Amino acid sequence: MMSKNICVDFDGVLNNYEGWNGVEELYSPSNGAKEFLEELYDKYYVIIFTARDVDLVEEWLVKYDMPFNEVTNIKRGAFAYIDDRAICFKGDYNDILNTLSVFKAHWE
Repeated sequence: MMSKNICVDFDGVLNNYEGWNGVEELYSPSNGAKEFLEELYDKYYVIIFTARDVDLVEEWLVKYDMPFNEVTNIKRGAFAYIDDRAICFKGDYNDILNTLSVFKAHWE
């Protein structure tokens, strides 16, 4: 039986993202990112989700020996998305609007 898909964002989740500095700047891995992916990889089909060039991200993951099943820039069906810019919709639009008014990614 195939594991459930889990989508993990690249920038700000797996790397020490500090903001856009061009295509070639992929930053260093975040502390614990490799171990985090290893845990996920044992239980899920790990899809790295990025707006970047997928080949560059795949090369970065291989360079740092991080486990994954695929890299994509296309939103895929998944059990969950792990993203530094995500806001979970829980059925209340007003709550989303309030959350958006003060939202910042953890690295900002």
